[in-house]
Amino acid sequence: MTHASPDSRLAQLLTYAGTLPLIACAVLAWAPSLAGGADVANAPTIALAYAAVIASFIAGIHWAASLFFAERCGQLPMIASNVAALFAWCTLLLGDARLGCLLLVPCFASLLAIDHGLYAKAVLPPWFFRLRRNATLIVASALLLAAFAPR
Repeated sequence: MTHASPDSRLAQLLTYAGTLPLIACAVLAWAPSLAGGADVANAPTIALAYAAVIASFIAGIHWAASLFFAERCGQLPMIASNVAALFAWCTLLLGDARLGCLLLVPCFASLLAIDHGLYAKAVLPPWFFRLRRNATLIVASALLLAAFAPR
């Protein structure tokens, strides 16, 4: 078994920490009493905005991988990740945060599919693909919870 490098441990810490705002939004959408009287009606809107930013951030990782490993990747990851980022940003224009949260779930799944392709081409290391898979499951779950929270 190989040990994680300090850089991979930091990436894992930051990635899981990055899921905390979405988890918090999902929890507060379902249990507003935990907010101590604060208005949490906007929890799905906050989750949507944060998730759209994160989706764009992940698309940037794919963009960089396509640039730096063009001979292995080809252009598909760059194009597909841009489509996913634009889709994520379009969910902000819907005027319905719950629907936007719901639509971001397949968006994150498509970003994970791009990650899988990059992993299969040995562009992403195994630990990073596992991390992205786990984070995607957390993000998708939080988005679904925010989307279907009682009003």
